[in-house]
Amino acid sequence: MNLSTSLPENLPWNEQQAFLLLDGATLSDLPERLKQLSPGATTVALYDCPSFTALRDISPLLVAVQQPDEPLVQFYLQQAHEEWGVLLFSTAPAHDVAQHLRKLLTVELPEGLPVLLRLADAAVARILFGSGDQRLFGSLSCVVTADGVEVNWQQHQPRLAECPELLTPYRLSAEQNSALDHADRRRVLLELDAHLLTHFPERLRGESVSERWPMLEQLEAEASALGLSSQSELFYYANVMASLDGSSLDQHPHINRLLHTPSLQSPGERVALAADLAHQWASQRGHP
Repeated sequence: MNLSTSLPENLPWNEQQAFLLLDGATLSDLPERLKQLSPGATTVALYDCPSFTALRDISPLLVAVQQPDEPLVQFYLQQAHEEWGVLLFSTAPAHDVAQHLRKLLTVELPEGLPVLLRLADAAVARILFGSGDQRLFGSLSCVVTADGVEVNWQQHQPRLAECPELLTPYRLSAEQNSALDHADRRRVLLELDAHLLTHFPERLRGESVSERWPMLEQLEAEASALGLSSQSELFYYANVMASLDGSSLDQHPHINRLLHTPSLQSPGERVALAADLAHQWASQRGHP
């Protein structure tokens, strides 16, 4: 299946207003892209409210769209596997949809602590609107998300004609919170895949992220076993293994010691040095 050509059938394009909710934190040039692709589109920045003024430049943007063949929708579909957008339908105007979504920008963890949600992240939207809580839909009649790993579209619709009012702050259930933690890990692996595609495309096995997923999970497990916990440390470890291109760590004693022998240096410092050494070795062999 190709996400760019496989939107669900029978979406209410002609009966309701369609919107794209796009992640401004992932797409740093999102406003400029919108001007090029859809200069006259109605756009609402969700962070255009008092609590989020300082984050206005990376705001999720709600953009009204009309048909799947228009340039902005086609741009979204071509990049759908990266999961930085959500397709929405509603009978309400953009302002009302934005007001409802703003209620979910900050939610509470089960223990009551506030947390910021990335609503335009397809995995986050999939968890929220797939949880069965009808209050989350508000004026939304349909939420469509792309799953770049399973390579399919998921469609969520309210079961009730009129959904109960969403009161704030919304408190996540234990199940929702656990699923969102999993989504955070999943997002890191998707970003790792994009990183490897950019810097080591010739090393990757598999044409799709779903085919590469076991390799990404293995890298994460190996990094964790070495005490590497942050995203940057995982990326450095992946750089090491990609640069060595399948050769055993036993063939690289200095790199092996850096990764496996505790010292006064932190695990993050040691893996960064290991990545530099691996890059030097690959360069000397005539590889990037």
